Amino acid sequence: MTPLPFGTGRLRQPDARSCGPSCLVVARMLRDPAYADAHLPDFAAEVLATHEAVVGWWPRALGTPPWALAAHLVGGPHTWRRAGAASYDLILTTLASGSPVALYVGDRWLPRHVVLPLELRDGVLCVYDPARGTLVVLTRDDLTRQRLPFGRWRRAWFVVSPRAPRRARRSPA
Repeated sequence: MTPLPFGTGRLRQPDARSCGPSCLVVARMLRDPAYADAHLPDFAAEVLATHEAVVGWWPRALGTPPWALAAHLVGGPHTWRRAGAASYDLILTTLASGSPVALYVGDRWLPRHVVLPLELRDGVLCVYDPARGTLVVLTRDDLTRQRLPFGRWRRAWFVVSPRAPRRARRSPA
């Protein structure tokens, strides 16, 4: 993983609606050191350009929809599914395979924020929170009990992870 300046605030989302594109940019930076070197100095501009490029017809004021994030997350193809009891294990399995994974979180009514789980460290999940521009610790218990550490966004809504490979169809014998 490419070292990025987590904790310095340099990777904070530039506006209230750019958490999804911030996660896309950080995921790409972690996989591509040349991209990170080129775009880290002006992270905000790259995030805003990414947001414009990925939302398509969707109103930018509503943030980044999960299908757009799934279509643009590096290492694709990805899909999105409702978060549930098995989400923590899905996140760990996806990270162990080397693929990025994103998590939509929100309140009890709506998904409102996107975060990027990065690695399991000392038995807890380290997650990039673009609202802070830092890493936050997420435990299995946090996710299971819907007490997430992302400010007022305490509930998991969707997991964006790699699409399972399609099975080959058998030809009739």
